[in-house]
Amino acid sequence: MKTILITLFTLSLLQIAFAQDSMTVEQAVQRVLETHPSLQQAAASVHAAEARTAISQSALQPNVSASAQYARIGPIPAFAIPNMGSFILAPENNYDGHISAEYTVYDFGKTNFTIDVAQSRVQSMRDAVELTRTGLALQTIRTFYSLILLQKSLIVQNEQIDALNQHLTLTQKRVDAGSATNFDVLTTQVRVASAQNQKVEIENTIQKQTSVLRELLGLPVGKEFSIRGILSQEHITLNMDSLLQLANDRRVELKLARAAEQTALLQQRLSELGNLPSLKIGAEYGVKNGYEPDLDVWRGNWVVFATAQIPIYDGSRTKHQVEESQASLAAEHAHTDDVTKQIHAEVEQTIADVQAAKTKVEISKVQLQQAHDAVTIARTRYEVGTVTNLDLLDAETAESASKLADLQALYQYVISNYQLQKAVGTLISN
Repeated sequence: MKTILITLFTLSLLQIAFAQDSMTVEQAVQRVLETHPSLQQAAASVHAAEARTAISQSALQPNVSASAQYARIGPIPAFAIPNMGSFILAPENNYDGHISAEYTVYDFGKTNFTIDVAQSRVQSMRDAVELTRTGLALQTIRTFYSLILLQKSLIVQNEQIDALNQHLTLTQKRVDAGSATNFDVLTTQVRVASAQNQKVEIENTIQKQTSVLRELLGLPVGKEFSIRGILSQEHITLNMDSLLQLANDRRVELKLARAAEQTALLQQRLSELGNLPSLKIGAEYGVKNGYEPDLDVWRGNWVVFATAQIPIYDGSRTKHQVEESQASLAAEHAHTDDVTKQIHAEVEQTIADVQAAKTKVEISKVQLQQAHDAVTIARTRYEVGTVTNLDLLDAETAESASKLADLQALYQYVISNYQLQKAVGTLISN
């Protein structure tokens, strides 16, 4: 008795340790969202867009530059006056170094609109990252619960094989006793072989799904890991109006469409400013030689200037740019309407899927209980000889099929709930 208690205690500790080392669906999703290369690529694209915004913002600052120049000329410009000598107008070696600064004083808001367009594109890139996160999260959840379903299905299949083998042993004893025939043994052996083939298929699918989940988690090939989770039926409230409103507020696809529409609007306004003038001011200071009375001495010099750029004719380029931006804005507006309708349809369809999955779960529970009762009755009748071996096998097979159907119904219900969260934009926290 003491040995049994020690063994049970050891097994309990092993189970606790296994549970601690195994991965939940939340942990799996978190790891994928932290390590997946596609998210790293998307984050790099956001950084690039932010850099482009910073480049456009630099137009609000002065442009300062320095330059240096050396030139040797010949012949040297000079002239002579009788009785007064020769006069050199420029040195043979000319040096010039200066610092210049230029600043755009006014351009009718073109620079500000350019910055706004860049910032709008940055937001679009961030929304695209969230869209990628949502897709990866749902893929991880599907793969995770597919493995849970397969693992539980494998348990059911093993139970069926064990039951069939026990039945085969009993049938063989009845043949030896003369109360059954070899046909009963062969029939049972066929069922055992069929169940074993199904087990092989399940194990093969488990290996494939494990490989998919391992790739999502970023684990090396062959790296072992374990997961834990249950297929449960949780009650959720299905209010169409509130779910549609939630989707309008939170779906990333809608945010992307609206951001693209806003970008197109800003681009249109920027295009309309294309043929307006701009005013710049600047100054330069430097040192150079070539000044009288000593042409070789370096002297400081400066210049202050103002520049007005007034477009006169651009070959109707601005006109066509405005037309293009207006067409793009109309297209983005239509796209937003289309995305809204698609999302509403997706929410409605997903609600229908959840309701159907819930009904299937309830039906499968009843069917499973009926199959279990049928097996109990069939075994009792088989023992007294009122039903055949085939009748009992059919009942046991139907019970195993009912268990698998119940697991499948629970899986569909769980996935439908996650799909609904995705449809309304709440699958992951933004």
